[in-house]
Amino acid sequence: MIAAVAEQLDPWRFQAHPEVWLLVAFLTGAYIYMARVIGPKAVPAGTAPISTKQWVCFVGAIALLWGASDWPVHDIGEDYLYSAHMVQHMTFTLFFPPLALVATPEWMLRLLIGNGRLYRSLTWFARPLVMALLFNLMVMITHIPGVVNASTENGVLHYSLHVLIVTTSLLMWMPVLGPIPEWQIGAGAKCIYLFMNSVIGMIPAGWLTFADGAVYRHYAQIGRAHV
Repeated sequence: MIAAVAEQLDPWRFQAHPEVWLLVAFLTGAYIYMARVIGPKAVPAGTAPISTKQWVCFVGAIALLWGASDWPVHDIGEDYLYSAHMVQHMTFTLFFPPLALVATPEWMLRLLIGNGRLYRSLTWFARPLVMALLFNLMVMITHIPGVVNASTENGVLHYSLHVLIVTTSLLMWMPVLGPIPEWQIGAGAKCIYLFMNSVIGMIPAGWLTFADGAVYRHYAQIGRAHV
């Protein structure tokens, strides 16, 4: 009995996440297929569909996505340490999206979104003001105690929030590093845009820093470390 409880409380206990492995395999396979099969037909003859820089960025993006979503970071962040949970969110918002966008050539994204309704919708969402508001709204929502506690107990909600975080983060970075030229803003505007996004995030950060005790009851359970 004691051994079983001790095993359950072990933060380093291995837990398989086949859904993460399938996602990583799908994204890797899709990228390679687009680069090797579709790419040569989409670019001028003699032009490399994917540059060396883009290959390196893709490998880095996939490695970060996999590392933040799989054992042990995922399990420690979900069951033991909120600080590890925040490392996940930092990876999903600040590290993975820029690499993923740099890794995506213009021809690939244009093929995926076309030039119809989806393109027009993304053009509207890719505007700096719109995406700054949506991105920071998502940051606020994911710090609400009720949302955090519910997500740690509901796998569907947990992964849905991660999908929304990654999606809004990709769109937030689009005006800065996106492969579509008409969606990018000027160098000075990029500096202001990124600075304002960092300022708004200080609100939940300050609240968590100066809070008394554990803000989220899930991480205050006996037998779990809480930070």
